[in-house]
Amino acid sequence: MKRGFLNAAPKSSKKDSYAEDVIASADAKISNGSHEVGESLLNSHGKEEESLDCATSPSLPPLTPPQAPSAQTRPIVPEPVEAQREAVPPHDAGPSSQEQPKEEVNEGRGESEASQTPPPPIAPTAEVVGDPGAQSVRVKCDCGDNPEGTSYVFLVESDDQNQHLSKSSLPSNGACEACIDGLLPGRHYKLCVAISSPSFPSSPEDVVGTAFQGPKTSFVAGPAPPETPAAPTVGGKSKTSVKLRWSPPAHSCGSAVTSYTCEVFRNPLDGGVPVATYDGPDARFEAKGLRAGTPYMARVAATNALGTSPYSEWVMVSTSATVPGIPEEPLCAQIGLGWIGVAWGPPSEDGGSSITAYTLEVEEGPEGSGYIAKYSGPNTVFVLQGAAPTVPYRFRVKASSAVGGSQFSSPLEVVGACGPTGPPGICVVERQYSHALTVAWTPPEVLNGAPPLMYQVGMRPLVEGVATNFVVVHTGDACRCDVGGLQPACLYEFVVVAVSAHGPSPPSSPSVLETACAPPDGPDPPFLVSGGPNFLHIGWRPPAITNGSPPVCFRLEAVGGDYEPVVVFEGPSFEAPLQNLQPGKALWLRVSAANALGYGPPSPTVCFTTGLLPPGPPSGVCADKITKTSARLQWEASQHDGGGVVTGYRVQCARLAGSGEEAGAPWSLMVEGVETRVCTVEKLMAGTQYTARVQAINTEGVGLPSPSVTFSTEAGPPGAPDAPTLVGDPAGCELSLCWAAPERCNGADVSEYCLQVQDLSQGGGFSALYTGCLTSFDVSSLRPGTPYAFRVRAANSAGSGPFSPSLNVTTTAVAPGPPLAVTPIAVTHNTLKLKWSPPAFTGGSAPHAYSVMVSDEGGTEAKEAWSGPTTSCKIKVFPDTVAHVSVVAFNAIGPGTSSSICSVTIPPAPVKQAPVMQPPKTLAAPNVSVKGPHSAVVSWGMGGKNKGCEYELELSVGGAEQDFASCYSGSQCIHSLQNLQPNETYSVRVAALNDAGRGHWSAVADFFTKGIHEIVDDRETSSLFVKRLDPESYVCQASPGKNQNKPPGAPERLELEKAGKSLLKFRWKEGPDGEASGVSYRVEVCAEGADEFAACYTGKTLEYCAKKLKPNRRYTVRVQALNKWGASPYCMEKTFKTAGDGGVVQGIVVVLIAVLLTFSFLGFDFFAFLR
Repeated sequence: MKRGFLNAAPKSSKKDSYAEDVIASADAKISNGSHEVGESLLNSHGKEEESLDCATSPSLPPLTPPQAPSAQTRPIVPEPVEAQREAVPPHDAGPSSQEQPKEEVNEGRGESEASQTPPPPIAPTAEVVGDPGAQSVRVKCDCGDNPEGTSYVFLVESDDQNQHLSKSSLPSNGACEACIDGLLPGRHYKLCVAISSPSFPSSPEDVVGTAFQGPKTSFVAGPAPPETPAAPTVGGKSKTSVKLRWSPPAHSCGSAVTSYTCEVFRNPLDGGVPVATYDGPDARFEAKGLRAGTPYMARVAATNALGTSPYSEWVMVSTSATVPGIPEEPLCAQIGLGWIGVAWGPPSEDGGSSITAYTLEVEEGPEGSGYIAKYSGPNTVFVLQGAAPTVPYRFRVKASSAVGGSQFSSPLEVVGACGPTGPPGICVVERQYSHALTVAWTPPEVLNGAPPLMYQVGMRPLVEGVATNFVVVHTGDACRCDVGGLQPACLYEFVVVAVSAHGPSPPSSPSVLETACAPPDGPDPPFLVSGGPNFLHIGWRPPAITNGSPPVCFRLEAVGGDYEPVVVFEGPSFEAPLQNLQPGKALWLRVSAANALGYGPPSPTVCFTTGLLPPGPPSGVCADKITKTSARLQWEASQHDGGGVVTGYRVQCARLAGSGEEAGAPWSLMVEGVETRVCTVEKLMAGTQYTARVQAINTEGVGLPSPSVTFSTEAGPPGAPDAPTLVGDPAGCELSLCWAAPERCNGADVSEYCLQVQDLSQGGGFSALYTGCLTSFDVSSLRPGTPYAFRVRAANSAGSGPFSPSLNVTTTAVAPGPPLAVTPIAVTHNTLKLKWSPPAFTGGSAPHAYSVMVSDEGGTEAKEAWSGPTTSCKIKVFPDTVAHVSVVAFNAIGPGTSSSICSVTIPPAPVKQAPVMQPPKTLAAPNVSVKGPHSAVVSWGMGGKNKGCEYELELSVGGAEQDFASCYSGSQCIHSLQNLQPNETYSVRVAALNDAGRGHWSAVADFFTKGIHEIVDDRETSSLFVKRLDPESYVCQASPGKNQNKPPGAPERLELEKAGKSLLKFRWKEGPDGEASGVSYRVEVCAEGADEFAACYTGKTLEYCAKKLKPNRRYTVRVQALNKWGASPYCMEKTFKTAGDGGVVQGIVVVLIAVLLTFSFLGFDFFAFLR
């Protein structure tokens, strides 16, 4: 090893020979046992080249203790300098011990070469700077006179030689300083410095293995909290205690352990407090006051002057089981006549073993009678049958487990319930009358602890054996009663009930009793069989109620005024002819029937009148006040009224030809039942000659007609043309119409036509399209797939005529627009429930299907996840992802535009737990569909696993949360609200209920019943038209947060941007909360002279251009913000004016003036030409 060490010197021929000499000298001295080899080795490095660099390494081999040299190996690390000096034997004369090897090495080489050899480096003493830390120490040493390039390595070794640390350092200002990390707190260490001459290899490994080490300095690392102790062990346990012990930590880290902290938990995962705690110097602890048969977990920590160590690992131990605790006193659940129901609960402590059975004992009568076991089993309820009234019963219960049985609970004393008495005796007849009965009965035999206080008698008639409901006819304490108001010869069924202090008894057995017979009741009123001016044939029917004896005779009487009734017929017949009567005279008659018991009451009196003759013809018929469509007729009364009063007149008219003859049309009935002798005939044709006549009417019929009178109406507007016809097929949104002139012009030629159109899809009225003399027109700017109605009317000098029948035409449909308001309503870890509203633009064909497209957060291509006809669906998703959802509508043309993307965060999959009965989950906000100004339909989801639950719905007016009132409770998930107020805001919320209670209320859903007309801006056709808002479009969703469920603020800064002849463009700024999502705006415009505002735009932009306006006219504009929770106040109204174009007349005047000026300039006399 020595040779290997020396071979590491620089490769030089001169130095190689010198090294061989040093080796030979060193071998000789080692063989003689001399200790001067170290100094010789150091002196041999005096001539090293100064150009060698000293390399350092962050990791050095550990410092090894010196070993005694042997014949096979020699130590490569010499002892410290002090030890070398002490080991060198003294010399009598000559140089010192340090110089002696120098002379021996330089011997034979010359004085000049020896004088150039530098002195060997000396390993300095390492010192600790300040107090050592718990894990690091700062050290330093003085370099002294060592040559430049000397390498220094600080070496640290623990006393047990299990830890070796090193740190190299470069000298600075004659000293080296370093910080050594990685110490263990409280451990003993030795410190020294290893150096190497610049003539030798200077890597840290070579320095430690080949150079000198300075003297060792001992130090102790700073203290720290103790290490983590081992988990405690169980030394013993009982039903209520556990003995724990533990060992001290492996190392106290420089400070003795002063105390231990031991904690015992029942379940440390639930964040609770320990059930037992120890804090003291002993390494053992007995936790007392624990529950029997219960698992516990314990841990321990050690504490010294520097702090507390981390807690040890957990140890689990269970206490021993014991008998259950004493159950609570049983409860009387229910009680009834002859039975008692008791219930009890499990004891508060089960002793660590499950309850297997309960034993119930009952003591009947006085105390001390003895308990008898009545029940043993797992149930916690029991019904004792055969309990006697007013008898006390005592119940006690005990619980049993696999360990044993508990003590009996405190007894529960219950007195047997008293009940109603038994049924009384059957009712019997004491006295019988035709309209009354006297009945009696016997008291009940069974009293059940209380005598009867009163009796109630029930009665019902038996009509042809059919029974009805009983009616109470008597209440009293006697055992007999009189019942009146009955019908003769009828059957009645009686029962009686005894009422005691404990309620009514069962009814007695029913008894059927009959009343006595009586004269018959009055027959129905007589009726007319036949009659004439001089006779009447009267008939009647027998009475429906004969009271037990059939009728044998009838009597017909005439009554009237103050005279006594006169018998006009008497006998068994059902008819009587009356002859020789005066025409048109009134006769009052009545009839009565008799049986074996005599005559009964008469029937109601009826008036009969002999026949009349029709009246004669009226006279003096004349016509005046004649207009285009009406004329007034007057006449005199008839000379003969036909024996009766004239009740009215019939007026008839017929249209005549130009020669005065009838036009072939029959007499038409114009007016019927005129009470006066003046009549205005309406609905006449203008410019037409008519003849009229009058007939008088009385009760007998219509009389002869009067002489006719002739008159002519004034000229009027033309008649209605035929319906317009379609020329060719509709091309997109354009079509061509034509029509023909009306058949009747009513005395004046047609001067112009007016063509009108109506949008049938909006339900509004007709609007003018064309006015002029042409009979055809090309229509453009129609909406696709929309039904329209067209009509036309003609006008002449007398005015405009009626409109023609409508022509219905439907334009070609296109693909629909995007669906609206794609909203998630229920999100789980693997499912997503969505809903949306139909597209605002249907393209003329209602959507019949929808497709839901989904892409994940990675931006992959969207795929179809669902398709169907409904506006809601439930799709499968992956847990803990973000789903990007869009919806596409389909109509008869094909797919439309995709909706805006709705991003939904899918929660992670829940951890499955044991099922525990809990109140239902909170439901999603209900959906509200407004059906009209007074009704709405509310629906909601079942809430996932909330199956089998019932639901409660509450309604609030005006959105006030404190005014919620229940409006529905049941198992259905839909409810119709009726009798709502129009133009009112309402709020609804819903909650689910089950056996565990009611869940939380859902988020509030607001809706309003405001029915209005709205002007819609059709951007495709650039036209304005009116539509009625569909009430079903008012579907609102609940707010996800309480701080956002409020309407937005009013818009601000409404300004005019551009004004044209037929348009106004304006913009506005959003108000407070206007930047929130879901805010849209409604623009309402009121034209000058109009009574109310009309909505013309609803959307999310902050500007709008109203088109198709009238030039040179003022319009008042206001804007309102909308969101899911309501509408904001309107912004400040502003009035804008369209630009003027002078009108058609002004344009024509300008053209004429220009023509006249041109002719004058050319010398042409235009006015002379006109003359």
